[in-house]
Amino acid sequence: MKTHAFNIAFVAVCLLTGCTGKSVNDSSANIWTFDVTKEYPKKEMYIQDIADVKYIPLESNDSMLWLGSEIAFLDEDYIIGANPRSGILVHDNKGKALHSFHRKGSGPGEYNWLSFAQYDKTQNEIYILSYSECKFYVYDIKGNFKRSFPTHCNTQNIMERFFLMGDEIIGYCRENTYLCLDKKSGSVLGKYSFGASANFGGSYYSDNMRVNNQVTTFVKDSNGYILTSYASDTTWLLTTEKILVPIGVRTPSALTMEEPIFLLPVKNTPRYYFTYTQKKAVGYPEVMYMVDKAENRIYSLESELKNKDCVGQKVSFYGMFITQANLQSSIAVQTMSASFLIDSYEDGRLSGRLKEIASNLKEDDNPVLMIIAFKE
Repeated sequence: MKTHAFNIAFVAVCLLTGCTGKSVNDSSANIWTFDVTKEYPKKEMYIQDIADVKYIPLESNDSMLWLGSEIAFLDEDYIIGANPRSGILVHDNKGKALHSFHRKGSGPGEYNWLSFAQYDKTQNEIYILSYSECKFYVYDIKGNFKRSFPTHCNTQNIMERFFLMGDEIIGYCRENTYLCLDKKSGSVLGKYSFGASANFGGSYYSDNMRVNNQVTTFVKDSNGYILTSYASDTTWLLTTEKILVPIGVRTPSALTMEEPIFLLPVKNTPRYYFTYTQKKAVGYPEVMYMVDKAENRIYSLESELKNKDCVGQKVSFYGMFITQANLQSSIAVQTMSASFLIDSYEDGRLSGRLKEIASNLKEDDNPVLMIIAFKE
């Protein structure tokens, strides 16, 4: 088995051996720097200032109930959701319910638990990850079973997230290892680990109890995928040619901090890079930031990214249930629950198309998707 799934570009080697003195928008290397201990200025702004926004209500029926923001795939044809209660939920791009399936059970071709899902449109296959079994299950979009294979991560070092690139599955195993698997056979093609210790991560002991946290450690980029890990002080771009290129570096090193603060990716648009810090402490406090690559500035967006169509709404497009890995880099999604929109409508806080949608909602309806298309 190969022990290196990805090739590291020469500039990455330079970065890790001391060549880290780059600005947020250095044209020679395009590597930004981020001090996780610094207080950055807050910026008052609306999401409409940097993106076009539209709303899609998801059709509701008894077999297609969304729990919240479980986006697994979105393009011009399909909106696909996945959650452990309802299974795989397939809608067209206008929100019309098409079909669903849930193969939860203990029989042939059934999984114990739907933990995470991705759709491979090129092969019309849905990959479902079952944490408890450390196993993948593969179905067609209608739910017909095709094959299954192990993740090759064990129950102590489970695979938390994965994405599909070409003929490979690339999965993040707790805490700092990525594995490359063949999509057809499930065989291990290689692995890569960031940082010096695989045990350095988001888990810690409090009052003799182990506390775990799960995060999305990669997001889709126009040129590949952005990767990092708890132990890594570098944020990487894994290109479609399987080359790792650094795009940013954080200071001070997480490995030197008594109470580590992690820096994790959210979204990379042509002008803005969104990231957030997460403190390794009770509650895992988080703050979101925006790197403005044109202005060479970093801003705190803790509570300052707003929606003109909904007074008082905080716009956020990261979190455990939102799968940014399968969304193109220029798109983000936030779900808005029916109950939230009904309350906002009754309070007079909505306007435009969102107000019109909310006027026809019922409490038990599926959420409305807020589709955010970033401007160039």
